[in-house]
Amino acid sequence: MNFISRLDNLGQHNVSNAINSPSIKTRVNFSLELNRLGDSNGHNTDYNSIFSLVRKAVKSTIRKERVGLGLALADLPAQLGAFWEVGGNYIVMNRNLLYALKVANRSDTEVNSFVFVILMHEYLHSLGVLDENRAREMTARICATIFEEGHPAFEIGTKDPWQVYPFLMKIPNGNGGNLKFITNFDSDAVSYIM
Repeated sequence: MNFISRLDNLGQHNVSNAINSPSIKTRVNFSLELNRLGDSNGHNTDYNSIFSLVRKAVKSTIRKERVGLGLALADLPAQLGAFWEVGGNYIVMNRNLLYALKVANRSDTEVNSFVFVILMHEYLHSLGVLDENRAREMTARICATIFEEGHPAFEIGTKDPWQVYPFLMKIPNGNGGNLKFITNFDSDAVSYIM
């Protein structure tokens, strides 16, 4: 059995059918935490804090987690939000999409919600949900479970992000260049500094 088959057997069947509903209080807490990040950052995206919420959301709904991931930003094609290479330790997110949202004067909460949804999708891949449609379905189910209808993360997570923001399809395509590594990402996984 190869590595991909083992990951597939580990996660896909058990993970996708086991989304637990958090309490109403938990739903409000996720919304408030993501909104609070938007209110205080002034267009400076706090990837680590957003990813911390992603990990909490996934752990609270499917009871799985993984630590030790890194994040990089790159100029990617417009139709690609991010990618995670099977067996890899980095999520690579499309810098051009984030820039386009900010230039379009989307609120910090909207930008953070977009980042939240994209990171969750890739995080689910890293947990062994390798099928693209299944990862989309699980992202939608988790976002619908932890956010109230009308919150940007609910809207972006339960629909195609390019349907919510159709102007994103018109941004220039990148070729994967201009790679920037984000420092202090997934810092919850590190309990001390060496």
